[in-house]
Amino acid sequence: MLKKSILAVTALAFLASCSSAPSESVETTEAAEETEVVSEASIMADASTSTINWKGFKTYSKGDHVGTINIKEGEFKTKGDALVGGSFTIDMNTIHCTDLADDEESYGKLVGHLKSDDFFAVEEYPTARFVITEIAEEANDEKSTTHVIKGNLTMRDNTKNITFPASVKVDNGSVKIEAPEFAIDRTNWNVMFRSSGIEGVAKDNLIDDKILLELNVRG
Repeated sequence: MLKKSILAVTALAFLASCSSAPSESVETTEAAEETEVVSEASIMADASTSTINWKGFKTYSKGDHVGTINIKEGEFKTKGDALVGGSFTIDMNTIHCTDLADDEESYGKLVGHLKSDDFFAVEEYPTARFVITEIAEEANDEKSTTHVIKGNLTMRDNTKNITFPASVKVDNGSVKIEAPEFAIDRTNWNVMFRSSGIEGVAKDNLIDDKILLELNVRG
């Protein structure tokens, strides 16, 4: 019995080591109050140059997909050379998987599945939205970031407040927000397909709850 237990633990450790999924997600709390900020100028987001990169994983085995999703519109509030607030809308219909771009059949299946009710239910919820609720100067040399941003992220009609580091620059009527990779836990927005919290799913079929995001937003 002891030998079997050791083998089981060893096998589980091996499966976990095959996955490159992140072990932690960013701080996530209930939605914060969205208050009107005092600003001197408003700068519209540039949808043509703004992107969100994403990466999803299997939990206990090798397998991941990467892609992009576009910003639809947005507006940023500035005061002098500081960003003091803002929001942007994400066009969920633009979900794109870059690693399957050359495989039309596989691409169609994956993107169609991501848009289905199993994941982001795009037909019912065609957009997501992020609203900055707090922004503070806090340099992180390791991540090359200058600020910490808190904001309400709404997907599938669920809103949670997330915190992540970002490099923020306001200069001559333009805004640049670059957030290096950070992970969110999709189950906070009721995206539960093959989650580790669902019983009866074989371990090698589990899709990790963590999704990596990288923001490059321009205004």
